[in-house]
Amino acid sequence: MTLKLLQTAILGAATLCVAWNGNVAKADTITASLYSALPPSGTTPTVIDLSGISSPSQSTMAGTGYSIAFSGVGANEGVVQGSLGGAYAVPVGGVIGSSPEYLTGGFGSALTTNIGNSGNYLSTGVGTITITFSTPQDSLALLWGSIDAGNSLKLNDAGGFVITGAAVQAEAAGFVTNGFQGPGGSAYVVVNTSTPFTTVTATSNVVSFEFAVSRQLLLPSSSRLRPSQQV
Repeated sequence: MTLKLLQTAILGAATLCVAWNGNVAKADTITASLYSALPPSGTTPTVIDLSGISSPSQSTMAGTGYSIAFSGVGANEGVVQGSLGGAYAVPVGGVIGSSPEYLTGGFGSALTTNIGNSGNYLSTGVGTITITFSTPQDSLALLWGSIDAGNSLKLNDAGGFVITGAAVQAEAAGFVTNGFQGPGGSAYVVVNTSTPFTTVTATSNVVSFEFAVSRQLLLPSSSRLRPSQQV
């Protein structure tokens, strides 16, 4: 089966609605796809750019419209590049045959099978990474790497809504297995919420929660849910 056909099959099955913690409004949705880079809703994204940062780094950083803070993140974690045994693995954004592909730069950027050419991303270890935005957001897109059930993403100002790794695993059709670092273990994830948020907190009770944000995490500053996503 070609990759193009595989992507079509995944997209046809993976767009589902969920209720996090049982108290999320029905309009809130999560979409997960193993190999297709799905954009967030809206037309004015806040773009997080980690290019040019030396790996590893746990220094608080600020960009246009956002800041990133690290708490309890180990010396080898934070902003990272490449893979480190027992610590983190590069999120897989595609596959050629059986070879994993990695993002080289921005969201929708060229993919490479050369892990040395992959871009920077964030890794929590068993610590916490918090992204704070200067304006409310209501749509979130990211590449979630080697998904562990113990990974957790909290939209703090949206009533404390939590998206767990287990929930993403369930929504990504064709997902391989918990913590798998090869093709089929990572997923492009889009979260839409009817309650705007200004902070996103990533944490994990196991090593590690990796998510690609070298211009890969896009958060529209003004957007609404698409009618097809409402239930």
